[in-house]
Amino acid sequence: MKTWKATEFGNPREVLRCIDAPIPSLEDQSTGDLIQVRVLTAGVGLPDVIMLTGQYPPVKQAPVSPGQELVGIVTETCAGSSFQVGDKLMGISAFSIGHGGFSEMALVIESRASLVPSSLTDEQAAGLIIPYHTAHNALEQRTRLKPSETLLVLGAPGSSGSAAVQLGKAMGAHVIAVAGNEEKADFCRSLGADEVINYRQGSVSEQVMDVTQGKGADVIFDPVGGDSYKQATRCVAHNGRIALVGFAAGWPEVDPRHILQHSYDLVGIFIGARSDEEVEEAQRTLFDLCEKGLIVPPIDQVFDFEDVPKALERLASGNALGKQIVKVSE
Repeated sequence: MKTWKATEFGNPREVLRCIDAPIPSLEDQSTGDLIQVRVLTAGVGLPDVIMLTGQYPPVKQAPVSPGQELVGIVTETCAGSSFQVGDKLMGISAFSIGHGGFSEMALVIESRASLVPSSLTDEQAAGLIIPYHTAHNALEQRTRLKPSETLLVLGAPGSSGSAAVQLGKAMGAHVIAVAGNEEKADFCRSLGADEVINYRQGSVSEQVMDVTQGKGADVIFDPVGGDSYKQATRCVAHNGRIALVGFAAGWPEVDPRHILQHSYDLVGIFIGARSDEEVEEAQRTLFDLCEKGLIVPPIDQVFDFEDVPKALERLASGNALGKQIVKVSE
């Protein structure tokens, strides 16, 4: 089969290669929680970029097989599996053990897989898996966003940010999105954002405090980190919650004294740490919202299998609006 792999850490364009490799066998694995699939589509996420550079904790050594999110047709299962050969499923690949989704065949973690609902295309299903589960974990399960509260979404045009905008609106929040230009601002408005702040036009925290009449945001969704996190701490409401989702701009510097003095919660979001029950709860909620048309994964571009490096570059450029998808097979 054809698969994209890197034998060493480095710049994705330089280290990632499409190679011939043996089809991954379930018999060679130490766990029974895996399913073999023929990959149809794969989502492209920031972790796929940073795992290639050696900065993603779950991938500690090369070789690297990126492609966390995929949709595929089941070709083999372990004994006792709830899936059958021929099922179309969506789920998380076994990327951490070298079987990522940018491959013609891959392994999927059964406890993190679901049948693809009829309300989603293959591309949309691949775009829902991590972004919307991340947003649900952050807003519903961890920060308990309430109707009528104000939600501030940093990095709103990205895949997890756009998911948070849509889910926040579906939950009845007043959503403020942060973007860097008018095209991205219009995109955020199309997702349902009530207001959009341009971070290039002044301090984000000052703009947020202005539009909230000095109250600040009740919940802040932060997939960016770095200086954006500092801005978030300056505009979080009393008893507010900051969901620390990612570190696209670097790990934030956390000041415990500031947290204490301003009385807000800092909540870490890592969907890999959820229980099976939490995953099932999220899946039910998200599928229901999809069925009602309240959330629709926005697809930025669909790339051919041979263009995986271009998809990663598009993501890393910061110009994407929504989710990048790789079309692997029909």
